[in-house]
This record gives sequence, C-alpha cells and structure tokens, in this order.
Amino acid sequence: MNMAPRYVLTDRFELEMLSSLTADITLTEISLDQVCELIEKAELEKKMGLHGGWADGIRTRTPVELTPHGPILLVAQTTETERGAMMKWVQVEIID
Repeated sequence: MNMAPRYVLTDRFELEMLSSLTADITLTEISLDQVCELIEKAELEKKMGLHGGWADGIRTRTPVELTPHGPILLVAQTTETERGAMMKWVQVEIID
C-alpha cells in the first residue's frame, strides 16, 4: 500500500506556501531529539499501516504541497549563534 508520508523533513519553507491556504497553521519550535522521536513513531505507524511514515525532502528535493490533512513539515534551518552555526527545527502543521 502506497500511502502519503505523515512527516516530511525539509530545509525549504517560504511564507508564500501559506498564501493560498484557507486553514489555520501551527508553527512549533522543536528539538532534534523530538524530530528523531517523531521519525521513529512514524516508522512504527507505517508498519501498522496507518500512513506512509516519513519522507526526506532535504535529499530528494521532493516538492511539498501544504494542504489540510497533508504531511506535517519538520523544517530545519541553520542559524548563526555565539557558538557557531546551529540547526533549529520547526514543526509546521496545517489545521482544518
């Protein structure tokens, strides 16, 4: 069974992606540990047949369409800090 992924990892997110949405969104900053937990949970749920797990949109450069009941984005962004470059993660979810 070929089901859509529940989560998509990406490093691309533009506000223009939200312009045509009529639904609400939530943006939540999350840690790398939380990202790993979500991926592990998605893999387990995929084995149970609940959805298609997760997809690596960073390596595959798969275009992501934001829609209600579509995949939840896990967006990585490099941010310069006093300690050097760090990855920040944001979870982007479309809510009906």
